[in-house]
Amino acid sequence: MLETRNSRRTIAQIAALIFVLLLGSPEVLAQAPSGFVVGTNSGVAPVVKNGEVIFKMRRGDCQKRPYGDGRGESDCANGNSRSQLNAREKQRMGRAYEYSMEIWVDPAFRYNGRGWGKVNYRSRLWIAEWQRSNTIKNHMYEMYLDSAKGVTFEDKRCFSPNRFGQWNSVVMRVKWSNGADGFLQVICNGREIYSLKGPNVMPPGCGEEWKQQCKPELQDLTKPILWSVGPSLKGHGMNYRDFGFPSAFPPFPEGGITLKMRNLYVGRIRS
Repeated sequence: MLETRNSRRTIAQIAALIFVLLLGSPEVLAQAPSGFVVGTNSGVAPVVKNGEVIFKMRRGDCQKRPYGDGRGESDCANGNSRSQLNAREKQRMGRAYEYSMEIWVDPAFRYNGRGWGKVNYRSRLWIAEWQRSNTIKNHMYEMYLDSAKGVTFEDKRCFSPNRFGQWNSVVMRVKWSNGADGFLQVICNGREIYSLKGPNVMPPGCGEEWKQQCKPELQDLTKPILWSVGPSLKGHGMNYRDFGFPSAFPPFPEGGITLKMRNLYVGRIRS
């Protein structure tokens, strides 16, 4: 009887300790802010602390699950490293939306954006992307990060590396359309950096070397749009050996990247 009581007391003490630790910690793993979920293909989940989403990603943080599109590919097989949140509700053609967030990049972060053996037109590190859901090669727009250009959108600088270590606001206002009524505007730290009127669902450069995740012949305009945020390092693909690369995973700083976001929003356009 005494042994049973002691066992129960020990279990109760452990449970109480766990409760106190959880209650006293402002940090919760794999918790997403309202309206967002951890990305299905994320190799590592972000951390939420005091209203900030903290992404910490290293080379090789990948998901082994197959994409499910019949090609037999996965992030790990393709050399992709990823830690992302996805907007819970997908967006529709013919409707207007505002996407907004604030971004903080570790001031010590250094990455030139390149892969093995070649200079890329755009960085292999994406921190936000817009694509048509459940389709192949239907990426539309991305935000890129490297320590030479900073954060860019369609080759326009959003904020420079000297803004690393500070919070930066990003707002996109768009009406997704393949007609004359479409528009797209990107504002960074209160300054417009990109504007497009008319059709916007077939992005400039679709199918070019720097935008290989967009193939004009595969575009499906009937699909809803998925917004993802967080670092995603694009690999060299399953056939990396054919190009003489030593790994599907491109070079990346040993310490990885620390990136923070807050005030994530997608919804109607606000005044």
